[in-house]
Amino acid sequence: MMKNSRKTSYVGEEKCAVYTGVSMPAFIPIIAGITLPDPDYVIYRNNADIYVFEYVLEGRGYICQDGKEIEVHGKDAYILQPGENHYYYADTEMPWTKIWLNARGSLIRHLLSDYGLNQTTLFSGFGQSQYLYAILDTIEKDPLGCYACLTIQLHEYIQALSSFMGSRTEEHTPAYVMKNYIEQNLIHSISIDDIAANAHLSASRAIHVFKEAFGIPPYQYYLTQRLELAQSMLLYTELSVQEIADRLGFLDYHHFSNSFKKVYGVSPVNFRKTNI
Repeated sequence: MMKNSRKTSYVGEEKCAVYTGVSMPAFIPIIAGITLPDPDYVIYRNNADIYVFEYVLEGRGYICQDGKEIEVHGKDAYILQPGENHYYYADTEMPWTKIWLNARGSLIRHLLSDYGLNQTTLFSGFGQSQYLYAILDTIEKDPLGCYACLTIQLHEYIQALSSFMGSRTEEHTPAYVMKNYIEQNLIHSISIDDIAANAHLSASRAIHVFKEAFGIPPYQYYLTQRLELAQSMLLYTELSVQEIADRLGFLDYHHFSNSFKKVYGVSPVNFRKTNI
């Protein structure tokens, strides 16, 4: 597939990168960008029809949603969902700089629901801008052919938001340190020794601590999360099974297929055939 040159433009006080490739109804990337400081910045949406993912780099702004106002600052992230009436605006004295993604589709709704974020707007102090920067960079580099990559990156971002909300309540316990490490490395091949070392535990102690917190051993959680990501890729991208196995770091096609079938009872090929 021929790639477009980068399609990045400046509209007023915003730097925008528009996705121009083919989409499936379940996930429709639209546009990503960076909003530069502008004291007059304001956006109104009545009965919004898109998901808005934003991260405040610095400065201050306000979100007004169904009659409630939320103040947001640098290092805060937030999600605005379809079907809501909302507007948001920059503080006039300390206007925000923020990075964002607008998208549509049932995949986003399912991911937010699966990760328990469908009722969450603000992620105060999230402090991880790299996920939206990666999405923006992906669209800038290949606006026509980056669909599969964006699907993975969105999943990773939602996982990171979910992990952040969990870690806030658990105060960075070893179990959550391991869980966060796993979720940040789903597209890499890691071992139980890698997981344990990240939490400064022995492998046997790591298994005990993780299982006590989450009910399953850490490596089983790692495999389950990778296969859930594989499910999304089978349903919402046109990547071949071999390409999905490669992107997720499985040893080979047969390792991926056997692992998938062991958990879901069907091969990846048959799963795709019966669900699309």
